[in-house]
Amino acid sequence: MDTSLQRTKPRTPSPRRALSDRGTANLLLLPTVLLLVAMNVFPLVWSLYLSFCSYTDTSHLTAKWLGTANYDKLLGDPDIWKNFIVTAQFTLLSVGAQLLVGFGMALLLNRTFRAKGIITTLILLPMMLSPVVVGMFWKFLLDANWGLVNWLLQSVFHVQDRAHPMLWLSDPHNAMWSLVLVDTWMWSPFVMLISLAGLNAVPPHLYEAAEVDRASAWFKFRYITLPMVSPLVMIALLFRTIDCFKIFDLVYVLTGGGPGDATKTVSFSLYQKAFDQHNTGYSCALAYMILLIIIGLANLFIKYLAKVRGEGIPDATTLSQTLAERTQHLPLLGWLCASPARLLVLLLLGAFWRQIPGVLASVLGHWQIVLGIALAAVAIRVMMQLPTIVRNWLAYGAIAVATVAYLLPIYMIVATSFKPATQIFSMPPKFVPTHIAVDREKPSTGYDFGLTLKNYDALLYKRVGNRPDAPVERYADFPMQVGNSLFIGGLSTFLAVALGTMAAYAFARFNIKGKGDLLFFILSTRMLPAIAVVIPIYLMFQSLHLLDTRIGLVILYTVFNLSFSTYLLKGFFDDIPHEYDDAALLDGYSRLRTFWKISLPQALTGIATTAVFCFITAWNEFAFAQVLSGSPPLTAPPSIIGHTGSGGTEWGQIAAGAVIFLIPAALFTFVMRKHLLRGVTFGAIKK
Repeated sequence: MDTSLQRTKPRTPSPRRALSDRGTANLLLLPTVLLLVAMNVFPLVWSLYLSFCSYTDTSHLTAKWLGTANYDKLLGDPDIWKNFIVTAQFTLLSVGAQLLVGFGMALLLNRTFRAKGIITTLILLPMMLSPVVVGMFWKFLLDANWGLVNWLLQSVFHVQDRAHPMLWLSDPHNAMWSLVLVDTWMWSPFVMLISLAGLNAVPPHLYEAAEVDRASAWFKFRYITLPMVSPLVMIALLFRTIDCFKIFDLVYVLTGGGPGDATKTVSFSLYQKAFDQHNTGYSCALAYMILLIIIGLANLFIKYLAKVRGEGIPDATTLSQTLAERTQHLPLLGWLCASPARLLVLLLLGAFWRQIPGVLASVLGHWQIVLGIALAAVAIRVMMQLPTIVRNWLAYGAIAVATVAYLLPIYMIVATSFKPATQIFSMPPKFVPTHIAVDREKPSTGYDFGLTLKNYDALLYKRVGNRPDAPVERYADFPMQVGNSLFIGGLSTFLAVALGTMAAYAFARFNIKGKGDLLFFILSTRMLPAIAVVIPIYLMFQSLHLLDTRIGLVILYTVFNLSFSTYLLKGFFDDIPHEYDDAALLDGYSRLRTFWKISLPQALTGIATTAVFCFITAWNEFAFAQVLSGSPPLTAPPSIIGHTGSGGTEWGQIAAGAVIFLIPAALFTFVMRKHLLRGVTFGAIKK
């Protein structure tokens, strides 16, 4: 008897054992939703209640209901409005500078030349670093007396008087510019990466048609390049606007909000009121004001993400779309709600109308920005008229200068970690290692220095009497903190990717009721400012005795990365043809077995990419670890600033810790460079 037909007969799973599509979707999706609700919705509802109360987290007294008193006090507090103005100034200046620098770099790199891939990857390094590392070492580079920046201005470019050095961080007028400079150095590569993807995606036949019509280079740039690239640039600007508005780490480390209140952003002010002054009820009210603004910006961001993904039905049905549908028949209100930008502008004007004159005066006072934009526009227009060979050589020169500007601070971190204490502050700065340093070696008069490992030794070991030549007493705190960072980052990454993989498959393969709303909720949790949501999380962890524990940070980092992993992995599962699943189901596979045997192996590259992104995020995280850890801190990022105090700043040890901390970020940037773009845009841009 021929049994070939029996061998190929589809296997039908038992009705009792096989889950329905709805049951499978719930099984895969519910753990993610429940965890996000427990760690986001419940604490936020709790803090909303406390925002109407008088309450202090250090007191054992119950919260006393005040009604709207905290909000009334908040709206009438001139210091808070000043903090909002400082935040708006920083956001405007920083995002504007990043747009100019990032888009300009993309235009320069949008040509074929040798080592293009290596140079592009090297320029991307700053955005993968921890803000703590960046802030601490730029504080060293911007020092008025022995900082590298002032030395370059005085001795190389001769634009500064040695007797009157620039006070970058101690002068109220310069501190904001210093903050903008550092943030631009760190994040303009992000704008460059997205802009470069947009430039590469412009169809070549458009330029060919323009060439046939003998269009000028400026015409092609104005009417082809800009319109085609603008949607992706808008993604970058919205993302950076959200990040700049909720900035905390860089302000905390670089300027401390000073001098005076010159750089005190609203997030830094919230931290002081919540954890220095312990005014919990009032700080919860301020946190909700920040959250409302961030949610409005996040709504715009999610709308453009769906638009750039090019899907017929967007992944997320945003609040603005719902408002537009409900109010489209109302004359004035319908016109306002039809555009999220109009509605956001109206809300901001309503909230900050008393501060509009001051904001306008401040913006007009920064005439340098307006002049810089005008000069950049003129320079681009002039360059467009030059012959192609001249433009290319000018571009190569600009690329070389930019590469040095991005890499020189990183090189100085590495070099300082190997310098003896006597040569760290010597002038001129020491750039080139030429020999092994000896004890008490005097600095040379040139640019060379001797190599030493004493900074790493002091960071890793605790010696008797803190003398460098004494026997080792025990390991220092830093190795344990690095180990904690590896453990917390590794375990939280595993949990976030595992839960995110299941939820992403459910979103990609099943028709889930309210899928758009769920996706909006999941992605919006990632947009929330850490310092605003850390207050209710701190109170919850305090009640659950999870403060200063590894398991507490593991849970928190898992939740923090879960929204990112879900949204990014959904894009990878969307790329896998549905026909693979359909064929497996016809062959008798259950949904769960299809997921495990068919879809999961196909998505392994995306899962690995997502895991690396999640690990680097957890590895670099500072705000939660700073607030929820004790002394000494549990993880490595807060410990880096622990080498500053009344006894002075141990810059050699800080540099050594920074180098150890840089290694995973540098390796990740080189190994995963092909997937960087997809990761930093939540999967909206795939190549």
